[in-house]
Amino acid sequence: DGPFPVIVMFRGYVDQKEFKTCDGTKRAGEYFANAGFITLAPDFLGYGGSDAEAGNIFESRFQTYTTVLTLLESLNHPAIQPFNYSSIFLWGHSNGGQIALTVLEITQAEYPTVLWAPVSKPFPYSILYYTDESDDKGRIIRRELAKFEEDYDVEKYSLVNYLDRIKAPLELHQGTYDDAVPVVWSDELAKKIENIKYFKYSGADHNLNPSWNLSVARSLDFFNKNLTE
Repeated sequence: DGPFPVIVMFRGYVDQKEFKTCDGTKRAGEYFANAGFITLAPDFLGYGGSDAEAGNIFESRFQTYTTVLTLLESLNHPAIQPFNYSSIFLWGHSNGGQIALTVLEITQAEYPTVLWAPVSKPFPYSILYYTDESDDKGRIIRRELAKFEEDYDVEKYSLVNYLDRIKAPLELHQGTYDDAVPVVWSDELAKKIENIKYFKYSGADHNLNPSWNLSVARSLDFFNKNLTE
């Protein structure tokens, strides 16, 4: 009958031409929902019929945070009855992990959070690292970044400079054969955050296969241990 605890889930990168709502979160979301949690996975930047992205590359990037902040604020609306407002959790995979970390820094809220192979390097390196995957090898991004740096201090936009603002308990999962997020990134992140438990999976890829079942079970256990009435 409720109220039910809520997990807000942030996926990693998916090609927009191939994207379907729930891509990147469906399997884990179903697992958590079957255990009694409401799971919410917002689409961003025009994906899945969501609000269109801003015209500027970097403004679009920051737009994801405001989308999440709006969603979290909406959970406190008294008309939304099934939600247990005192048990709100975050789950982020890959770039979604970067979103989760940034939201925790902005809000300083104690949302217990699970991170799967999060992108956790400084901005703009966290973007430039992946430019070899784009058709133009990052030419447009580098050009726009040069313009951005003319007006803004990039250090102010780098999540690694605000990790001390994170008050929430964290659980970090990382595969050693991840070809998208180097394991050393998570090794370094785990050393910089005080309240964190770190699981490393030998031979697991970016989606934590073949250790997915163990990873999701540990994640659920973390959420259950942090439930409040």
